[in-house]
Amino acid sequence: KQVAGHLYSDGNIPERCFIFPNRRSLVFFRKYLSEAVASDGIAAPFIAPQMLTINDFFYKVCETAAADRIGLLVDLYECYRKLNPKAESLDEFVFWGDVILGDFNDVDKYLVDPKQLFANVADYKALQDTFEYLTETQREAIKGFLSHFNDQSGKLTVDLGSDDPDVKGRFLQIWNILYPLYLDFNESLASKGMAYEGMVYRSLASRMKEIPAEDVFKGIFPDDTEYVFVGLNALNECEKVLLRKLRDSGKAEFCWDWSGDMIRDPQNRSSFFMSGNFKEFPQA
Repeated sequence: KQVAGHLYSDGNIPERCFIFPNRRSLVFFRKYLSEAVASDGIAAPFIAPQMLTINDFFYKVCETAAADRIGLLVDLYECYRKLNPKAESLDEFVFWGDVILGDFNDVDKYLVDPKQLFANVADYKALQDTFEYLTETQREAIKGFLSHFNDQSGKLTVDLGSDDPDVKGRFLQIWNILYPLYLDFNESLASKGMAYEGMVYRSLASRMKEIPAEDVFKGIFPDDTEYVFVGLNALNECEKVLLRKLRDSGKAEFCWDWSGDMIRDPQNRSSFFMSGNFKEFPQA
């Protein structure tokens, strides 16, 4: 309500594009904006601004349609079945598939290197040679994880070829194909002009790093559009890349829910994200 009232009184509403964390906040903004227009006594038609959720905004800029969950799971299963000769049925895979899709989404939204994350646990020496940049505590945590599968010499203590694997063997059979599965799944979707959410986010973030913002949005939004981000909270790395680029180009305004003693209290863990957002992307 505050954002709708303030920016309506500021003028140039039709030239703005408002981006929200979810559809619920968008619906309430539209309601309060219409009330602001009505209270102004305007009888003539009023051109509403563009209003999008952050997800819809990424899809719109990438000019990609959102793929449905069932279609994604079926495509993922086909890639999985090619990599795992002992693959279970699709019905049994659905649970794993949802988990894997969630992991792939997080990997892409936080711009994680999938090759590093999905390292093959069986390749113990490669793991030892890969993580020099980590702190000692982080390296010890990884060694603790590996100790469940390898002895001190680095030899696997589970049988990956077993027809009846135990829990650890089952875990490794899936874990060790996650990186090739990630690559094959992305390639399969791209060939069909489809994408899951994280794939869209990473694609746009990559373009934003290399191309001026006006070129990325050309033909999608009018050149004089100002982008107003309203009520976002815990930003992932792709969203930060987008917001930084628009901030630096002078095309963005930010509205944070950053008032009241509770949300500003440093002892309140939920203030961690908001204080960082407020400092990096100041609001008017």
